[in-house]
Amino acid sequence: MLALNFLVHTRAQFPPPSDGVSAVMRRLLVPIALAGALTGCSILGPDYQPEQVDVPERWQWSNQGVGVWPDPVWWQVFRSPELDRLMASAAEGNRDLKAAVARIAQAEAQAKIAGAALYPTFGADGSGTRSSQNRAPLGRTVTKTYALGLNAGYQFNLFGAEYSSAKAAVTRIEASRYDRETVALTINTNVAQTYFQILTLRERVRIANSSLATSSRLLGLLEEQRRIGTTSDLEVAQQRADVATQRAAIPALVQAERESLAALALLLGRNPQGFELQARNLEGFTLPKVISGMPSDLLLRRPDIRTAEANLRAANLDIQSARAARFPNISLTASGGTASAVLGSLFSPASMLYTIAASLTAPIFQGGALEGQEKLSKARYEELIETYRTAILSSFRDVDNALSGVDQFRQQYAFNLQARTEAREAYRLAELRYRAGTIDFLTVLDTQRAVLQAEDALAQSQLAHINALVSLYQALGGGWGGTVQPNPPIGKL
Repeated sequence: MLALNFLVHTRAQFPPPSDGVSAVMRRLLVPIALAGALTGCSILGPDYQPEQVDVPERWQWSNQGVGVWPDPVWWQVFRSPELDRLMASAAEGNRDLKAAVARIAQAEAQAKIAGAALYPTFGADGSGTRSSQNRAPLGRTVTKTYALGLNAGYQFNLFGAEYSSAKAAVTRIEASRYDRETVALTINTNVAQTYFQILTLRERVRIANSSLATSSRLLGLLEEQRRIGTTSDLEVAQQRADVATQRAAIPALVQAERESLAALALLLGRNPQGFELQARNLEGFTLPKVISGMPSDLLLRRPDIRTAEANLRAANLDIQSARAARFPNISLTASGGTASAVLGSLFSPASMLYTIAASLTAPIFQGGALEGQEKLSKARYEELIETYRTAILSSFRDVDNALSGVDQFRQQYAFNLQARTEAREAYRLAELRYRAGTIDFLTVLDTQRAVLQAEDALAQSQLAHINALVSLYQALGGGWGGTVQPNPPIGKL
């Protein structure tokens, strides 16, 4: 380090008595205040340039509802009071959301720490001493000294290193607020999809139990027919195997429902013990309309993209700070006070003294540490550019996938609904013909299995369609308007 120091030191026999203390304070504080006025934004680049984004003109799979964005409380379109209560409970109790709020507080504290470097420091000290010495033949001599002092200091980089660091820290507050919105959107999506999954699993359990009851009744009929000799042991054995298979499938569905219920309780920040839902299936829900927003506005309505962009701006400021750190710093210190052997004259002008010092410090050789820090900041910036670009591409992919899913799963649900209708009719006819003795039992067994498969497939396709709608609303930003609380002024937290 190369240091050039300029030092003025005087024991003041001035200023005049009428203006003693105030004049000393002015001599101490004016240089510090002038130094503060020299600080400002960094004059070193690179200045942040927004990334150029290739925005598609339209969505690939659907443009239904173009220009329409979700409502901030989009889940209310399902018209489920229970879901509304779950969303409110998640907003209040979710632990990840609380952690996101705590990260905002951390970012604010970091910004306050970084902003402190933009201000001078002040301190005060005082002392009193008493010494005694035996000087023969004069006897014992007692000496008393009283002192009171003030000190101030200020250090700043000529090219704004501290300012850039403070501005980067404030920008990261903005990023943390966007991140909180991202967490909230993810939680709302997970609550809705987990809720619908639980209801679907309950419906599938009901279908399985209903099919098992039908199969059990048919088994009883076959056993009676075997007793009177109108059917064989083979047909009875086949039906028993089918009943056992259906019964074995139910515990896995029940377990999946219980795990989903526990997952939903966790999303609400609650213990799973005693947590229960009232709804049993998806009947009575109103499906939201298909909307698609606008590709050009999506970048402003996705909080994850805004987080990535804010982090990118902060990283650019880190480069400015690292580059400025390689240039000289100016340090100003000032101290003043009074010292007297008599307490009553402690504030007399003759007891006043002050010291003002200025130093210019420039780094010459640091083993490459400063250069390495600048390279590190640049590499971090390049990483975040790719993260930002990935977030943008992912957002366009998410919307198109969701739009395609809404359309395809809607068609799948319609086809499965038709398949269930036909399977039920086929089973009804097969049972009648079997009782009439015109078909064998294997045909009845096949149509029975087809009904179970059609019922289960219908329930799953309904869930897939609803989840696609929820994913679409998530991909469009969940109704977030694109704004957060404004950033505080630099160094004003």
